[in-house]
Amino acid sequence: MKRILEKILILVPLSVLLFACSVGNARTEPARSSEEVLSTAKAIAEITREATFRTPPPTPIPPTKTVPPPTNTPETTNTPVPSTTTVTASYNAYLRVRPGEDQPHVDFFLQDQVGIVVGKFENSISGTWWLIQRVGEGKDGWIWSGAVTFAGDAESVPLIEDALQ
Repeated sequence: MKRILEKILILVPLSVLLFACSVGNARTEPARSSEEVLSTAKAIAEITREATFRTPPPTPIPPTKTVPPPTNTPETTNTPVPSTTTVTASYNAYLRVRPGEDQPHVDFFLQDQVGIVVGKFENSISGTWWLIQRVGEGKDGWIWSGAVTFAGDAESVPLIEDALQ
């Protein structure tokens, strides 16, 4: 019991001394008026607004026209039905001037848009590239096969060997 009392007698004066030192060093700042607080907040908001990138609003995506499926030929005729090979964009991708990711792009091929395949190019590094004609609006160009879903007969698409020239 005596030890506890000795510890208390030592800790109490030490605590008072430390509290007195901290009170003496405390700085008191004048209270700000509500107008000062508001003007500071407005200034910070304006700086933040000016610092953000000014990007244009997204352009609305026009509805895409779909390629109608080939119609069945009446059974009385023996005329073959022309098959159309198409690609549908799996996600937004660039259409390029020539096949290759390093080639300049000419347009965007947006997700779910459809194009008619008119040629192909085989690249040993990046794979197959399709030359497409747009269905609806937009420029024609080359699209990487990994960005689209192919429908049709790939063997019927002509190979374009000089596509990089």
